Amino acid sequence: MLLDKKKIPVINSVCAALILACLTGCGGSGSADSGILLIDEMAQIDFDIDYPVGQITKEVTVTQDFISNADVLKQVWLYGATYMRENTATIKVRLYHGGSLDEADTEMLAEWTIDSSTMQDNSIIKLDVPESEKNAALTGEHCLIEISSPDGEPDLSPTFWMTEEDVYPDGHLGISGYEQYNDLWFQVVGE
Repeated sequence: MLLDKKKIPVINSVCAALILACLTGCGGSGSADSGILLIDEMAQIDFDIDYPVGQITKEVTVTQDFISNADVLKQVWLYGATYMRENTATIKVRLYHGGSLDEADTEMLAEWTIDSSTMQDNSIIKLDVPESEKNAALTGEHCLIEISSPDGEPDLSPTFWMTEEDVYPDGHLGISGYEQYNDLWFQVVGE
C-alpha cells in the first residue's frame, strides 16, 4: 500500500504525539489526576538529532542539575544506549538535593546500581526514588543527577543521551567537570 505524500506529515505528527503521551505518562497512572507531574521540558527533544554523552567509563562522571517543581520526587528517567553491544560496566546513578557536589549541605536522596549488561539499546530507564525524610519539601530546590562507573572500561561501557541544544535552561550538564551547552536527556517525576 502506498501512502499519499500529503498524509505523511500528519502520520508523523500523530506518531510524535503518541510517543510524547507515553513518555509523559498522559492517560495512564502518571496522569494529572494522580498529582504526578514531570519536572522539566524534555518532551521537546527530537530523538533523531540527540547525541551520546560518551562511554561511562571509570574516568567519566556526568552531572545534570535541575530545579524541582514537586515536593516529593518519585522517579528519575534516563535515556540510555548500549552502542548495540553487550557491556560489562556497573553504572551508579545518584540523586542529590543541592545543585553542586561541592556544597557542604548537599544530601544524597537516592542511589541506584545498573548492570549495563541488562540495558537495552536506546531505552528509557525508570528509577524509583525511595520515600524518606530528605525527599520532602523540594519545590523550588536545586537537585542534581550524577552518573558514573567504578569499573567501566572503553568499549565495554554504555552511554546516555544528551540533547542537541540547551532545552532546559534552568539546569546544566557537566561531563567530567566541563559544563556543556546541551542537557542530559532526563525526566523527573514527582508530586
